[in-house]
This record gives sequence, C-alpha cells and structure tokens, in this order.
Amino acid sequence: MPLPGVDGVVAAVRYDAVSTGLSSVEAFGGSAGQDGLPEEDVFIAAINEPRHGKIRRIINSVVAFHKSQQIEPYLQQLTERLLDGLLAEAKTAGPEGVDVVEHLAKPIPPAAMARLMGFPEVDSLQFSEWAKDGGRRFQDAAAQGVSITLAEVNPELRDYVDARIEDRLAIPQADWPQDALTRFLITDVDGERLEPRAIRTQIMFMIGAGTETTRNTMGSLFWRLAQDPDAYAAVRSNPSLVDVAVEEALRVDSPAQFLVRTCQRPTEIDGSALEAGQRVFMCIGSGNRDEKMFSDADEFRLDRETPEHLAFGSGPHICPGSALARLELRIALRAFSERVVSFHLADGYDYAYLPTAMLHGPRHLPIVIDA
Repeated sequence: MPLPGVDGVVAAVRYDAVSTGLSSVEAFGGSAGQDGLPEEDVFIAAINEPRHGKIRRIINSVVAFHKSQQIEPYLQQLTERLLDGLLAEAKTAGPEGVDVVEHLAKPIPPAAMARLMGFPEVDSLQFSEWAKDGGRRFQDAAAQGVSITLAEVNPELRDYVDARIEDRLAIPQADWPQDALTRFLITDVDGERLEPRAIRTQIMFMIGAGTETTRNTMGSLFWRLAQDPDAYAAVRSNPSLVDVAVEEALRVDSPAQFLVRTCQRPTEIDGSALEAGQRVFMCIGSGNRDEKMFSDADEFRLDRETPEHLAFGSGPHICPGSALARLELRIALRAFSERVVSFHLADGYDYAYLPTAMLHGPRHLPIVIDA
C-alpha cells in the first residue's frame, strides 16, 4: 500500500508481504540513512548481497547461538544482583512503585554486549544513553533523506570503541582474550578480514541495536504481565511458559516496528508493482498483528500455536543477535518469577512511549511488588 503524503514510498503491512519482502534479499536491500557511504561505514543491516553474506559470517562468529550462550552464567548472576536492588527498593517504595525498566531492562542488554565484546561492565552504563542519543540523531537524518555514518551520529561511542580496538592491537596477539573483539579482528571469511574502521561500525551497530530493542521488549514483557495476573501466575506455576511469554511479547509489542528497504530491481510485493530504487517500509509491527495469521492478534496470550513472528525479521538476513536477546529475556523473566509472587502497575501509570517512531517499548515502568 502507498503511504499518503510520501511520494513513491510504499508500506508492506500484511504478514505475508513483510515476510516475503524481508526474505527476498536479492530484491530488497539497504536501509534508510545508509546510501552512498563507504562500505566500511555501512552497518550489517544495510549491506547488500553478496558482501552481506561475508560480513554476516564474521558477525555470526561473534553472536551466534553457541557464542552468546557462553555468557549465560554471567547473565544469571547479573540479573540476580539487579533483582536484589529492585526488591530492596520495592520494600520502601510505596504506591509509586519501583521502575523495572531502570532496574532490569535498561542495564542488562548493554552489560551483555559489554561482556560479549570483552569491555568492562562498568562502561556499559553509558551505552544506553549513547545509543538513545545516537538513535535520535540517526532517525532525524534518515527522515530528511540524509545518509549518515554511525560515527557521525554517535561520536562518544565511536571514540570509546576506537579506544578499545587500539588497546587490543597494542598488545601481542598471543595475549588477546577469547572474546568477540578478538574474533572480529582475526576472523577471515573467503579472504575478507575487517579493518578496524569496519569493525567499529559493526560493534557500534550491535551495541545500539542490541541495547535498545532488548530493553524495549523486556519492558513490554513486564508491562503485559503486570496487567494480566492470571498469565503471570501461569508463568510462575509452569516455567516452560517463560519461552512462550517472551515470544508473545516480541510478537505483540515488536521492538522495531518497521525496517526500511530499497528495491534493487523492478519487482512486486503483495500484488503491487515496484520500481528499482523505490523505498518500502517493511511494517513488522503490523505484520505481527495480522488477523489472518494470529487469532485475537492484539491480545497477549500464552496458548498460541502460531507461525513464527517477524520481530527479528525473516529469511537469510534475520537478526544475528536474536539468540542473545532471547537469552536475556528468558533469564530476566525466570529470575523475577522465582522471587516475586505477584505484582501490578503503580497507580496512575500512563504508558510512556519512546520518542522515536521506529522503536516501541515503555520508557519507564513503575510496578508495585505485592508479595
């Protein structure tokens, strides 16, 4: 469907159209705000084939399932420590509640990224603010049709990552720790080895995307369960429902509501003819609420047996960090449900929307711990 007031731009809104569009990587590629940049400044989500495949194999060596699972013990310890602080504050918070976003959803994702990369955990406290500010600058530029590098929109994070790369290169390679930064520096795929500038681009993107989207989903997950005590009680009594709750939160409250792609050649989507160079909004949030695919699509339900949702995309360019995001969400909900019998939203809470159109999730979420 065409977007009113935006000449030449169309939106894929149905599940099948979004899934097909995201899967058709030869027909649709790129991303808003990344046209015409030097290849070392283009982040993975905007790289077209065949280069995308090479870079993705390097990134998979960093965040693929078997790599991300190695930090599971650390994430469990971190979550328990953060829960200690949340529950201690909740004892004296009163009816205004305690902010589960501030205590859990905000610190866990950047700490996970820092651990994976081999960066100090204490530094991760700055990642969220850097990612938020950079995301806002990037959206403003992309909305005006301006291409811009992550280094330009986020100079603080740029300088930080550059310094970590320089620190690593300053010591003998035999002494490099076995972390993601080392794998970025040494991994060779079909003769492709990333230079420090390209590594910085991909790390900046991973920190920004991995921090923002997982935080938003974690906030949405607790927001849904705070309003549905029966669902939360079911999760507590049947831990296998933790995975179901995570997937349902990803579906009904997709953290990235849309992705922007460019037609690489004349093609069609959902019966509409498209020209090369035409922009297409792949509306993930809409596709994930398509009534033809999901009954009662606007409801959060733990009894769904439905097709795969589109929160992480679809096809060969599906989000490489999906395993890590799911791990963080499962650990957070499982740990919380083992220690909290019941909770509800603080009185008078109005959903605090994020200030960016693309991202969805609560900016803060005050809850009251009942028991």
